[in-house]
Amino acid sequence: MARLLERRGFPAAGLLPLASSRGGARKISFAGQSVPVLPVSEDALARADLVLASAGGDVSREWLPRAAAAGAVCIDNTSAFRLDPDVPLVVPEVNAHELDGVELGRGGIVANPNCSTIQLVVALEPLRRAFGLERVQVSTYQSISGAGRGAVEAFRTTSAAILAEGRDAVVEPDVPAFDVLPRIGEMADDGHTVEEWKMIREVPKILGAPVPLDVTCVRVPVFVGHAEAVVVETREPVTAAAALDVLRRAPGVRVHDGDELPRPASLEGTHDVHVGRVRPSRTFERGLQLWVVADNLLKGAAWNAVQIAEALVARATSAPAQRA
Repeated sequence: MARLLERRGFPAAGLLPLASSRGGARKISFAGQSVPVLPVSEDALARADLVLASAGGDVSREWLPRAAAAGAVCIDNTSAFRLDPDVPLVVPEVNAHELDGVELGRGGIVANPNCSTIQLVVALEPLRRAFGLERVQVSTYQSISGAGRGAVEAFRTTSAAILAEGRDAVVEPDVPAFDVLPRIGEMADDGHTVEEWKMIREVPKILGAPVPLDVTCVRVPVFVGHAEAVVVETREPVTAAAALDVLRRAPGVRVHDGDELPRPASLEGTHDVHVGRVRPSRTFERGLQLWVVADNLLKGAAWNAVQIAEALVARATSAPAQRA
């Protein structure tokens, strides 16, 4: 997020990096300066106009209401507030109007959706507007980075051990090295995982419509980039050609035609949601199949948060330089 703010020339008077004290003294580079990372505190948060948070749900629940009460607008990248009816859950290409009641200087919390939800709704919303949506089926192919830095390191070491020692290597059971893990998060009594319930609940809130979803979330041996196989049933008749025309004009979407197949590794570092393999469904009379890929660390997290921040600044009627 800091790199994006710097690269895009975000109108901030300064950056105030906050974290726990567990990592010891640290600094980050921003706008040509070395900026110290400070321990999070009420005094530090009181200095901020805009807070971009990605430190875990428990941390957000503890600190962001205090920051909002002190006047900061908080953009939260955790699941802590996503389903709160009073908190906007925003993907700017889809429902930027939800920011109309949020004003810099007056405090508040805006939630960043789950990474796999974000790329799905960017692809779904133009189809919903043009043809309506009856139901959605999605299977995700989610990269290791979605589970955090520790998971990436475990994936590296486990893969190296298997290459060196074969399948007799001692490996961690939940690391999908040369394998896939068809479970992300804890399993509920109904057989759905936490990750699947995130999508099932978040998508209708973002789209503003009660769209039923069947979801299967799978962790795959890819470093960065989530992919999704999506089947949609529309309310109105639809052809692949008509859907492609709508998607080509949709903000934040890049359509890949024919044999140009979106692949996570080759699209790492891009900001768009990439859609390919658009074709008719063989089981739904008014159905389409899509292949959807995005960088989960950018559009699925940091870039979406910065887009929200930029949208808030653009809405400000008078915008003196803000502290981020």
